[in-house]
Amino acid sequence: MEGSVIRPAVPSDGATIVALRALMFEAMGTPAEQISDPTWQEDASRWLQAHLADEHTHVVVAEANGTVVSCAIGQVLDLMPSPTRAGEGGLITNIATFPRHRRLGFTHAVVAALLEWFEEETEVEVVTLNATEAGRDIYADYGFVDSTFPEMRLRLERSTAAPDA
Repeated sequence: MEGSVIRPAVPSDGATIVALRALMFEAMGTPAEQISDPTWQEDASRWLQAHLADEHTHVVVAEANGTVVSCAIGQVLDLMPSPTRAGEGGLITNIATFPRHRRLGFTHAVVAALLEWFEEETEVEVVTLNATEAGRDIYADYGFVDSTFPEMRLRLERSTAAPDA
């Protein structure tokens, strides 16, 4: 990783982070027509710009020779305490690296930077993430294990009609 820098994202990184997010969805099997829809990309860009200064969100990028090639996002979630954690939980999302820069340590570097942030800057005791098959070994290297209770998901159907006034 000679010539590389791991750093917090800045607003000018937004378009590249959204492009990396699209690659992540591609790796997860999201249909191409959904990935190419500019609406979610514009929404993601707005979300990113709004959260870059949020103390509960940390966006990390890896640069190779001055070009952003990898990223990951960490968020502190306000969760009800349980027997296994005090309250706040950590979530890592948007872990993505451009194909020609994979297997060079960039993904490891951005994940390590987020874990350092969680340990040093937050009260988080448990960090979760969703892994593709290709990423599982990377996350296992840091001690991530399968959850006893796997995630389930329900998509709520929302009406697009305007409510009556």
